[in-house]
Parts: sequence; C-alpha cells; structure tokens
Amino acid sequence: MIVLSVVSRFAFLHSAATSAISSSIAIISADSDRAGGHLYTNARNAPLSFLESTSNDPDARWKISSSLVRKATSSYLAGDPSLAGPLLRLAFHDAATMERDGDGSDSFTGGTNGSVRYELGWSENRGLSRPLAVVEGLHADVGESLGLSFADCVALAGAQSVEFAGGPRIPVRLGRKDADRADERKRRKPLRMATDRSAVETTLPSAGLDSDGLRLYFGALGLSEMEFVALCGAHDLGRHVTLLDMPKSCLKDLTRECLENAPVLMPFVAEEPDRFSNTYFKKLLKWNERRVSLGEVAFIPTDVDLVVDEGLRGYVQQFARDEDLFCTTFAVAFQKLVDAGARS
Repeated sequence: MIVLSVVSRFAFLHSAATSAISSSIAIISADSDRAGGHLYTNARNAPLSFLESTSNDPDARWKISSSLVRKATSSYLAGDPSLAGPLLRLAFHDAATMERDGDGSDSFTGGTNGSVRYELGWSENRGLSRPLAVVEGLHADVGESLGLSFADCVALAGAQSVEFAGGPRIPVRLGRKDADRADERKRRKPLRMATDRSAVETTLPSAGLDSDGLRLYFGALGLSEMEFVALCGAHDLGRHVTLLDMPKSCLKDLTRECLENAPVLMPFVAEEPDRFSNTYFKKLLKWNERRVSLGEVAFIPTDVDLVVDEGLRGYVQQFARDEDLFCTTFAVAFQKLVDAGARS
C-alpha cells in the first residue's frame, strides 16, 4: 500500500481548492452589490478591492468573508470527504481549552484562538496535522487577506464540515483574536466530584472521564447536559488510527509521524463515517443492549458513559429517535462553544 504523507495529501487538495476559491470569489463578488460587482481572478489579490468596497459596512464584509471560507472548505472536502471529521475535531480542540476566570465576569483564558497549531505535541491532539494543514491553506489563500483570524478559519471550517457531511447549517460569528502560543494544558482550578474518574485536571477532556466528570467539564464550558450529549454525536464522523499495514520501522518505534501517516484508519462508527447523522446514538443504545457486532463501533469510555448513566441515556434515546432534534441541539452547542471571543 502506498502511503501519502500529510504534505502530499494537502498539496493535492490545495491545488484543487485554490482554483475553486478563485471561482467562488468571482461568483460571490459578482452577486454582491456591496462588493461593487468586481470579478476577481486571483484569490490572493481579491481582498484589497473587496475590503475597500465594504469598509463602511462591516456586516457585509463578515458575511462575504464567511461565505468565501465556507466555499473553500467545501472544495477541500469535495476532494476528500474524510476530512470532515478531522476538521470538526480540530475546531473542538481549539475551542474546548477555554477556562472561565470564575470571578463573576465573562473573562476567560483559552478558547477558540488558533492556539491548536502550537499544541500538536499534546497527546489529545494526535492526528490533527492533516486538518491543520487544510486550515492553514484556507487562511493563507482566503481568510488572512480578508481580515479573518486563523481562529475564525478554524471555527468556520469546523462548522462547514458538519454541513458538507449532511448536518445542519451552523452560524459562526467572526472577529476572534489569534494566540501566539499554546494555551494552558492544565486547568488553573481542577474540578472533581466523588469518584477518581470525575477529576477534570486538563483543559481538554480525558477519554477516561466518567459521567460526573463529563458534567463538570462541559458545564464549565457553559453547556447543558442535553447540549454536551449532542456535541458528543460528532463521533459519528471520523476515524481512528490502527496498526494495520504499518511499516515495520513504525512498529518498532511508533513515533508521532507514524501515527499521523497511518496507512489504515478505522471509523468510530462503521456505518457511513463521512455522513453526519444520529447513527452514533442508535449504536450506543445497541451497544448497551450488547447487540453490536465486532468492528461495528469503536467507542471510548466517555462514549459509553452516555448510556451507562441513566440521566444522560434519556438524551441518547431522544436523539436516536429524532435526528432533527439532534441536529438543532448540536448546532446550538457548537456555536456556543466556538463563539466565545468572537465580536462580529
């Protein structure tokens, strides 16, 4: 099996997307009275005239800039639909490091600030090099010269990935500030209830948290139980690393590079891993009834917490029955998570 590196995968997608970006700019600009009807043929040269034409109407600028980044994201995804899950995960991992100051104000540290690009060494962020390369391309080719931060592009790409995969349209505010260093990995104020597994000590969630730990973690982010259960439904998208067909050199020394370029990835939920749906919740219930087949799912402890805990299981059952309810709740939760720090 031939294994493409992160760089070569990105180069192929970048070439296809750059052409689509230029076309998108031309279409949107021609349709926009506020942009003066300019036809742009080069993505990097487009924004100067565009920004001048919308300088007195920031709402129009945000709207058109957002549309351009979303269209460019869809172009990448059209070339490789399997990017949807990783791009969504990248957005979550950038946003979820937020820790409120707890002084009664709205101030916080971390959050959606683009710091994830400095945090690839964290074990929780293993496998994010590929989606990060895509967002770096989006920001360089479209976002930066349109006045969008890298963090804005991360949030927009995550939201657009959900829509591209068949999920809801998620509005995303803009105007975030980019960090120039990694966020804190350890929480300033750890959280804990009665059990050892409820201890929340890091800014990204541990896969070993129990249901009380999940309540503490997501509650600190301002999410209700129903909202964080919906957010966990993102595990319907994406794949995990396996050792199948791994080169012998990697089996002897399993480095980060080996894991980033693993030749075989397996889906968390085997059924339609590139489609956003409520299948995840149906499979959780099936798992709880001990009816899943080998290879049908690859759940982690925080997944099964949702059905083992009686209170959370009720939301799993609701979302399994009603996909529209799941999509609506997920959109609210995702927007609430990524919009902290936005000012548009």
